[in-house]
Order: sequence, then structure tokens, then C-alpha cells
Amino acid sequence: MALSENGAAMVGNIENLVTLTSGQYTTGSLILMVSYGAHFAFILYFLMTSMQLAPRYRIVPVLSAIVMASAGLSLLREFSTWQAAYEFAGGVYTPLADGETFTNAYRYGNWTITVPILLTQLPIAFALSRPDLHKRALRMSIPALLMIWTGLYGQFGETGDFSRLNIWGVISTLFFVWLIIEVRGVISAAIANSPPSLVAWPKNIWWYFLATWGLYPIAYALPQLGFNGDVVVVRQLLFSIADISTKLIYGVILSRYVLRRSALEGYVPAAEALETSPLGSKIASARGD
Repeated sequence: MALSENGAAMVGNIENLVTLTSGQYTTGSLILMVSYGAHFAFILYFLMTSMQLAPRYRIVPVLSAIVMASAGLSLLREFSTWQAAYEFAGGVYTPLADGETFTNAYRYGNWTITVPILLTQLPIAFALSRPDLHKRALRMSIPALLMIWTGLYGQFGETGDFSRLNIWGVISTLFFVWLIIEVRGVISAAIANSPPSLVAWPKNIWWYFLATWGLYPIAYALPQLGFNGDVVVVRQLLFSIADISTKLIYGVILSRYVLRRSALEGYVPAAEALETSPLGSKIASARGD
């Protein structure tokens, strides 16, 4: 389906061109609801986790809590827009209800805020020196923002201008490759800087990063498979799985890493939090507990 430039600009995303069955609409609603609910639910988890860590690492889960709040608000806005943009009539859900349009642009706006934070967490968690931390955080954030903004511009071609979608998708991917190179540099520094018992963590985080961030370009390109309800729902599912994986689960992984690192560095509350940790038992015995 081809649209004029003005028409494509008006509807923005394919959600505004597709009539959904009751099942598809409900599934999309549940995906968005679970997504924002999960992010909001973990704000308290990360704040509580920060209390168990050595002072130098507390900022890691605190930043995750900030990410949870920002992402949760963005996804709540997506959910509200989803509800407002569809009207139930004749047994199906029709888009552009009362002139309201649905947009995925809120996701890109949120990524602009949260992605630099997520990337900055890495060198902090891996205890890189302050000058190296600042340098590497900046070098990761620049390609990340360029990746997001070029992807935002390109995604407005998904309603029919696939040349725009693909050209800017390729440009965005080039920035993603640049980002991967910078992240790999941080991982390499982390491997060299991690205690021997934790050296596997940055290696596993590296593969986790590739697997989860790789979901976004798939969701970006998905509209080319056709303008139908299944594509709409699957794309929202991929976006949401990616968001939960790269923000929430990623935050949990980093929090568990810095908890272990805090314990190995002799911080007693962290060692005690690791109930089955030999180090925790050793410290407790030394204290006479």
C-alpha cells in the first residue's frame, strides 16, 4: 500500500492503517500494560538493592530505577495512545478513532533518555577509572543517540515509503555497529579489571547485549512483511521484549554483579545479602555472628 508523502506523515505508523480483531487489540493492550507495569514494579527493587552495595556501586541500581520510571511513563503513554486510537465497531477495532493516531515515536523519545544511562552503567559497574569512565560513556552515547535519531526518522517510512525505511535503517545500523565496537572496548577493559571469580560476568553480558539489542532492528523492519494485525501485534511484542530485556533484566544482571563485587571487596552488607556466599559466611564468622 503506497501513500502520498502527506498521507504517510499523517498516519506515521502502520498501526493507523490496520483494523484489528478483538483478540489482536486485546493482546496489544496486554503487551503494553505488562510492559509499563513491569518497569514501574522494579523501581522499588532497584532502590532497595542499592542499600546493599558498596558506596561506589550504589549509583548502578539507582540509575536502573531512573530508567524504570522513564520507560514506565513512556510505555504508559503508548498504552493510553493505543486505547484512544482505536474504536470498536462491527466486531473489529478500527484505527484513527476521533482523529487520534498511534505512534511509536514515544519509544524513541524514551530511548534518547534511557540508552545513554544504560550504557553509562557499564563502566561504573566494572569499576573503571573516573577519566576512563567519562570517556567511554561519551564514546558509547554518541553513536547510540545517532542510531536512535536516524531510526526515528526512518521509521516514518514504514507506511509505504520503504526506501526511506531501509536507507535510514541501514544508516542507523552503521551507528549500531559503531556502538557495538565501543561497548566491546568497555567489556575488554572490564575483563582485565574484574576479579578472577567474576571475569565470566562481563563476557556473558557482552553476548546478552548482542542478543537483546538485536531485537530492535527486527521490529523496525517488520512492517515490510505486510500491513495486518499480526504484524502490528508481533512488533509491539518484540519492542516490549527488547525493552524489558535491555532495561529491566539488564539492570538486575548489573545489580547482581556489583553485589558480588561489593562482597569480594569486603563490604559486609553485600556479603550478608549473598546468603549462600562462602565470603558472606567467612565475614560473618570473623565478626563473631
